[in-house]
Amino acid sequence: MAILAITYEFGSGGEEIGRSIERDLGYEYIALGRVLEEAKHSGKKWERFSLEYGEGHPNIWERYDWSFMGFMALVQSIILDYALKDNVVLMTRGAHYLLQGVPHALRVRIVAPRENRIERVMKKQDVSYDTAKLLVQQADWEIASVIQQLYGKKWDDPDAYELRFDTSTQGMGEIIEIIKSLLAAKDKLKSQKHLELRALAAKIKSVIATNPEFLIPTLEVEPRGEDIVLRGVARSIKEHKAIEKEVRKVPGQASITCEIHYRGIKSVKPHRLR
Repeated sequence: MAILAITYEFGSGGEEIGRSIERDLGYEYIALGRVLEEAKHSGKKWERFSLEYGEGHPNIWERYDWSFMGFMALVQSIILDYALKDNVVLMTRGAHYLLQGVPHALRVRIVAPRENRIERVMKKQDVSYDTAKLLVQQADWEIASVIQQLYGKKWDDPDAYELRFDTSTQGMGEIIEIIKSLLAAKDKLKSQKHLELRALAAKIKSVIATNPEFLIPTLEVEPRGEDIVLRGVARSIKEHKAIEKEVRKVPGQASITCEIHYRGIKSVKPHRLR
C-alpha cells in the first residue's frame, strides 16, 4: 500500500486518526520517538541531540553546528528508510517535506481551532483549562520553530501537504474513510525506484555529515534523473578523496556523480564515483 505522512496540530486528533489507519489497514505506526531512539542507537554521541530535539527545538547556533547538522541528516535518512518499507504511517516532523514528489505518498494535515484542541486535551489528559491551553500553545510553537529552522518552511505551508482536514467540522470516521480510499488510489501510483533513489541520497548525506573527519558546510546530495549528485566544498584534496572513498562503500545501485570542489581550486570536473 501507499505511504501516509500526517502532520497535525496538537490536540486535533491526528494521532488517533493515524492509529486508526494503523489498525484498519495493518500499517506500521512510526512516531517521532521511534526515529529518535534509532538515532540514539547509531552512536552515543547522538543521544544528547535525540533528547533535545524530542523536547524542543534547536537554537540558531545548533542549527549550523556540524554535529547537529549531522544528526538531522541521520534522522532524515531513518525516516526515508521507514518510508521504503511501505504500509507505514509517518507521524514525524518534516516527513511531508521529505516525501514531496513521491507519487505513492499521501501527505495530509489535521487541524482544529485552538479552543477545540484545548477541550480535547483537557478530556484526554484530565487537566485544567489553563494547563491544556499551555500545552497546546507550547506544542504549536515548538513544531513551527523546528520546521522553520530545519526546512526553512512554514509548518502550515499548503504546498507541503495534499489534503487538510478540520476535525471540528468533519467527523473522525469520515476523515479516516477518505484517507483509506485515497491510500488505495495512491497505491496504484507506486514508484519504489523514485523513493529508493531519494533514500539512498539521504543515506549518503548522512554518512558524510556524521563523519567528524569531514567538514563540508554546503553539502548537497540530491537525485538528478536516474543519478545521485554530490555537491559541496571540501577543505583539501585529501578530504575530497576520503569522502569519495566513504561514498563508494554505501550500498546501492544508482550511479553517483561527484561535483565536490575544494578550496583553492575554482572548479573540478564532475566525475562518476560508480
